[in-house]
Amino acid sequence: MNKVYNLLGLAYRAGRITWGYQAVIRAIKGQKIFLLLLATDSSFRMRDKLMASCRESGIEVIVYGDKFTMGAALGKPPCAVVGVTDAELARLIRQHVREVGA
Repeated sequence: MNKVYNLLGLAYRAGRITWGYQAVIRAIKGQKIFLLLLATDSSFRMRDKLMASCRESGIEVIVYGDKFTMGAALGKPPCAVVGVTDAELARLIRQHVREVGA
């Protein structure tokens, strides 16, 4: 796994991740997310809804990886959407995503 997935796993273990559609929507409305990661194989309908919500809230969205690998990084089943609730971890993940060219 690359650094992005390692950081996601670390953030999850630290309690700084919200995952799954419903939990992420609640966190967006509560303005608790600093970065949203969407799997490239997430549904277009879900992606459009989440991107619109994030645009309204000023949250950066990165489309990265696939559901299976994202879920594995968290020790969970396949997961299409992950919200990072820690500003520093969000910055680090953003930096590593740019390094791998996504």
